[in-house]
Amino acid sequence: MSYIVDASLRSYSVQVVQAALREEYRSRSNGGKGGDGGQMVAEKMAIFYNLLRNVIRKKLTKFAASQLEDLTMNSSTFLGEGHGSIEICEPPTEAQERIIKSLVKVVFHQLQTCGQSDKFADVDEGHANLFLSLFVKSIHCEYFEETSLLNSDPELDVQDCIRRIFDGTGAENTRLSETQKKTTFHHAASFTVHLYCSLGHVSHGSGLLEEFDKIDLETDLCPGEEQSEGPTLASLSYNSESLSELPISKQTLNLTRIALLPSDNLEGLWECLHFDDGIKRRLYSYATVALKVASLSSQKPAEAAQSSFGNNKLILVHGPPGTGKTTVCKSLCQKLSIRREFSREIDPLDATHKGMIVELSCSQIFSRWFGESSKNLATIFGDVENLLIANQQTGSFVCLLIDEVEAIAFSRSDLLQKNESTDGVRVVSTLLTQLDRLKKYNNLIILATSNLLESLDPAFIDRTDGVFYVGNPSRNGIAKILSSGMKDMITNGVITSMGDLSNVLNSLKYKKIMDLIAEKCLLAGTSGRTLSKLPLISLSEHFRTVPVSLDRFLIALAISIRQLSEQA
Repeated sequence: MSYIVDASLRSYSVQVVQAALREEYRSRSNGGKGGDGGQMVAEKMAIFYNLLRNVIRKKLTKFAASQLEDLTMNSSTFLGEGHGSIEICEPPTEAQERIIKSLVKVVFHQLQTCGQSDKFADVDEGHANLFLSLFVKSIHCEYFEETSLLNSDPELDVQDCIRRIFDGTGAENTRLSETQKKTTFHHAASFTVHLYCSLGHVSHGSGLLEEFDKIDLETDLCPGEEQSEGPTLASLSYNSESLSELPISKQTLNLTRIALLPSDNLEGLWECLHFDDGIKRRLYSYATVALKVASLSSQKPAEAAQSSFGNNKLILVHGPPGTGKTTVCKSLCQKLSIRREFSREIDPLDATHKGMIVELSCSQIFSRWFGESSKNLATIFGDVENLLIANQQTGSFVCLLIDEVEAIAFSRSDLLQKNESTDGVRVVSTLLTQLDRLKKYNNLIILATSNLLESLDPAFIDRTDGVFYVGNPSRNGIAKILSSGMKDMITNGVITSMGDLSNVLNSLKYKKIMDLIAEKCLLAGTSGRTLSKLPLISLSEHFRTVPVSLDRFLIALAISIRQLSEQA
């Protein structure tokens, strides 16, 4: 069994470790006359990260396989489990810094004594809990496994296996159910741990307001046109000093939104999405493999465009409104920047961005002036190309997210049949031409979302390497979405419950209640967006004040769902 683990670090605490190692080098080298000891510090930080991964793995092995899937732990969890944990501020107080530095000395002393860094995984429970509470903000564990047919007997005849797959006979004999695999191979579970710091938590040495003053607020819009929404104060807070240096035009800033990754504003989005058909795993696998294949290519960008190997790195996500298409695309980019399984490993404290999202809202492309719409699109793609070239040096990827792509990729034959303006046809042709221009870059991924797959131009669909459908949540997904929202409200004191939170919601009584509610939501055809609104709607319609008890909230939720079902 394989699990992917994302561990968000307390960057301030880790920086204290880095500073302590520098101080140690200076004290041993008579004031650091031989340099700042960058190589020695880097080597010891690599050992420190390895120790942290070992402690996280040791923590996760204590959970049953059924608990590990989509397991999320945060600082409050560490404080509530076991002894040795302490609550820490960000940035740490002077007393907390002394604790961190003392722990670092103890750890590396143990390493010198035993001679092996991995031995720290066997320390007592108290030290492990202290390590987690000091340096880890949150841990998310996600089950990931290749197709079981690929993990079958290595001595199985390949030709025979392929013939049976095409014939549809015997394939079931080599496939284990998910439950069987989790039960059978739990003792051999492997944890791939990715450590990261969100850019919102890394200090850059310059204040936000200082950078905000540098932004030119002038625009070149035509008289009477409204200014489009570009980078906001929230988006600038990701890594403001880098955004001011991006090689993009003022026009593109007005027509797009840019986010540098990993972003604190996108934390937790991936975990909040629940799909039963493995859509998240398949999306992540495709994007990772596409970038990995591109990064391993020895060809130059100019030569890659002439390669017979098709890798457009274009993913189309379609489905009805409110199912989480745009959200899953943004969170996918966040995960790619955290895990970076397609490129070299980077120090989690590295303040440079690991990826970038350029979000294009298609409705803002069109202009009332003939020919300007296609020029706007060409300008954006030209600036995206500049970003790709600039990011090739740092190893960062660029994601172009085209939301509601049907606006600029509508079927040209349908447009001409409806006697629409040829300006719309020009936009589609420009889009196809620009997509062909960008596919030569190895650090590019393009994500497009659409509510109307059948209305898209066939040439655009032909350029997509992967087409994924995201529908309304299933019964199991509905129960997970509502349970997740209820947990948040209980944690924040909006809903009160008797006893431990995890035990209450996992009890047989409440599981039956959630199954009944999920069934009614499924019959009503409730979308994920509507489900996210239901708890607040139920509270506002039936209560004047909060907190309310869990039982009373569930009754109010049932009334709201019945009303929703009657309206449908």
